[in-house]
Amino acid sequence: QITANSRIYNPGKDKKDNVAQLWQIYATRKDPQGKIDSVQTGDIVGIVGLRHTITGDTICDASDPILLESIEFPETVISMAIEPENTTERDKLEDTLEMLMRQDPTLEVFHGDTGQTLLRGMGELHLEVVKNRLLREFKLNVRFHKPQVSYRETIANKVEVTGECNRLMNGVQKYARITIRMEPNEDVTHGLAVVNQLAPDALPADCLEATFDQLRNCGSGGGVIAGFPLMRLKVTVLDAEIAEEGSDDVAFRIATKDAFDRCLQAGKPVLLEPIMRLSITTPADYLGDFVGDLQQRRAMIVSTEAHGDRTEIEAHAPLKELFGYSSAMRSLSQGRAGCSIAPLNYMPAPEEDLSEFRF
Repeated sequence: QITANSRIYNPGKDKKDNVAQLWQIYATRKDPQGKIDSVQTGDIVGIVGLRHTITGDTICDASDPILLESIEFPETVISMAIEPENTTERDKLEDTLEMLMRQDPTLEVFHGDTGQTLLRGMGELHLEVVKNRLLREFKLNVRFHKPQVSYRETIANKVEVTGECNRLMNGVQKYARITIRMEPNEDVTHGLAVVNQLAPDALPADCLEATFDQLRNCGSGGGVIAGFPLMRLKVTVLDAEIAEEGSDDVAFRIATKDAFDRCLQAGKPVLLEPIMRLSITTPADYLGDFVGDLQQRRAMIVSTEAHGDRTEIEAHAPLKELFGYSSAMRSLSQGRAGCSIAPLNYMPAPEEDLSEFRF
């Protein structure tokens, strides 16, 4: 049971939150205002007063804690730059975006060096809804840029490279050598996986920690094509060499970064584009028009099923080809078709996409 004006426990964040008020989602005639004093198991309510708890969190009694599995959301596949008109608007924008991210865990916000703020979401409609809320609901004076596809980068070939640090720094000769193997791995969906094959006494503890920390930093950075996030990479540390003097954590960070960058170059960089799953329901009379339009968008038709006078189409298509698809769908079917679009996976982008990022 939860009562108004009580405290609840968030085990996922190990924090306590205040329950100031409880509200029914749909008010009844008995209580037209919707405000209630307590709720039981199975009730669906709105809670006012939470500061640390967001969508997907578990709340419970601190004396009997329980943590339910959190919701796993797909990676964001599209981004849009946004710029406030002045400093005052910048502060308002930051506060508003922080609130929106609490409400919507699928929305991501990144701040660039140019002053732009980058919004990342699940699709074109998702960002359009956020844009309209910022303008109409919160009345912010901000500029929006055209949405862009959120590509990823990986490599095509397995490579082994030795990175080296052999330089004079502050009067001390720094030396370190590290050999790593980098290879594509379909099971790694975020950044890279790191494996240690060094002998237990191959490196001092601080140098080993610096090596793996540098690999994680490199993995969270961007690729060599256009700085897009890395994925599907596995890095194995094979060998290391130290000197009697000058081999410290700084030297191994430099050597590790050298080896990592050379691996990305030698492994034949690959640009990955997001592929979306489309589920379209249309009157059967327009099936041919939809199939033809999807083929022009580089889509793969997975299935078509007839249900009475309507047909369901499942297709996989690159996100880049789906900008404005809602309008195209209405035009093809005279407004009688419906469609849902969800992220599916990433596939190598065509050569013409890759050429856009070459200088």
